[in-house]
Amino acid sequence: MQKTPSLSPAPSIPSAPAPSSWWGLGPALGGMALMGSSVAVIGATADMPAFVVQAARYAVAALAVVALARVFARRVPLPRGRDVLWVVAGALSGLVGFNLALIVGTAHAEPAVLAAAVACIPMVLSVAGPLTRGERPSARIVAGALVVSAGAVAVTGWGHADMVGVLMALSLIALEAGFTLFGAPALPRMGAWGYTAATTVTAALVFGALSLVVHPAGWATAADPAVLGAVFYLGAIATALSFVLWFTGVERIGSGAASLAAGAAAPTAALVAAALGAPLPSLGAWIGMAVIGAGLAVGFAPPPRRFRRARPTP
Repeated sequence: MQKTPSLSPAPSIPSAPAPSSWWGLGPALGGMALMGSSVAVIGATADMPAFVVQAARYAVAALAVVALARVFARRVPLPRGRDVLWVVAGALSGLVGFNLALIVGTAHAEPAVLAAAVACIPMVLSVAGPLTRGERPSARIVAGALVVSAGAVAVTGWGHADMVGVLMALSLIALEAGFTLFGAPALPRMGAWGYTAATTVTAALVFGALSLVVHPAGWATAADPAVLGAVFYLGAIATALSFVLWFTGVERIGSGAASLAAGAAAPTAALVAAALGAPLPSLGAWIGMAVIGAGLAVGFAPPPRRFRRARPTP
C-alpha cells in the first residue's frame, strides 16, 4: 500500500519590499508555518493510499475556503477566460505534480533530501518572481533568500538519493515555484481566496479520478475517526488557511519578497515534531533557524540612506 509522504506543499506585485513589507510578510509566514505544522497529523494517514489522502485533503480544503470566505465576508471569484489556464497550470504543477514527484521521490531518496529541495524555493522565487514580470530582482531579497534557504537546509539536513531521487528533488523545486508563479496573473482578479479555491477543486478532481482507478477500494480506509480528523486538519488548516495566508502575502508584497517566508515551514515542522515527542532539534538545526531569521533581516532591512553633501551657504 502506498504511503503518504510527510511533506506538504505551496502573484504579481512589487519585487522589492516596500515600507509596509512586514505587514505583507506576516500572512506569508503564517501560511508557511501552518504548512509545516502538517507533521502533527500526517502520520495518521500513513496507511491510506496516497491518492485517496490527497483527493480528500483538497476536497476538504476547497470546502473550507468557501466556508471561511463566508465567515470573513470575502468574495471567491470563479476563474474565467485566461484565469482558467493559470488555475489549471498552478494546480497541475504545485498540487498534483508536486505530490506525484514526492510519491516517486520517497522511493528513491531519504526524506531529508526532498525537504532540503523544498527549502531552496526562496532562492528560485526571489529571482523568477520579478523576472516573470519583466523586473530586475532585488539584490537584498535575493541575498536574503540565499541565507534563508541555507538556514532551512541546515534545519532539514541532507541525506542520500539515487539519480531518480535527485531528479524528483529538483522537480519539487520547479513544481512548487510554479504554483506561485502561475498564480501571479490570476491573483489581481481572483485574489488569494479565489485562486486557492479553484486550484484545490482542480486537484481534488484529479486525485479523485486517480484514486478510483488505482485504489478503487481505498476510500474505505478513511472511516477511522483519527484519519478523518487528520484529513480535516490537512485540508482545512494546513492547506486552505495556509494557502490563503500565503497568497495574501504574495498579493501584498510580491512573490519575490514573500519567498523569504517559505523558510518558516522547516523550523515549524521540526518544533512541532519535538513538541509531539520527537527528539529536540540538533544544534545544527537551531543554528539553521537563527540563520533563517538573519536572512529575513537581510531581505527586509531598510535600504541605506543616501546623504548628500550640503552646499555651503553663500
